[in-house]
Amino acid sequence: MKKSLKAPLLLVCLGLFAAQAFAARPDAALTPGELCTPDDADFAGYRYPAHVAYCKRNVTYAEKQAVAKAYGVPESEWRNYEFDHLIPLNAGGDSHPANIWPQPLNEAKEKDKVELLTYEGLRDGTLSQEQAVQMIWDWVADH
Repeated sequence: MKKSLKAPLLLVCLGLFAAQAFAARPDAALTPGELCTPDDADFAGYRYPAHVAYCKRNVTYAEKQAVAKAYGVPESEWRNYEFDHLIPLNAGGDSHPANIWPQPLNEAKEKDKVELLTYEGLRDGTLSQEQAVQMIWDWVADH
């Protein structure tokens, strides 16, 4: 009976290890973050009292493949990730690969809370773009 319990437990442990094996943190060399500029093909205007450049979301399948490969995330694991804009679009980030990383879904939900705060602060005029971006970097440093 002990033997039959060990095998399923081992499989569960291996499954948990596999789920964590590809967990990625933003790598500064791969994803330094990048801001939208008026020269960007996806530039759609300025937003907020802080006059933040806004780029439309535009991450192609080929870009996702390149980002995932750079981070070592096989396509079979993509369902566990969000291809996240390190600097969110709402804070002036762009959709270039230098601003995209595969973020584990459970962490994405946590980062979304900070992104909402940056959006509200920019919208209400209580944050500058620099402050909003710093909030994102602070979140990254804490996780």
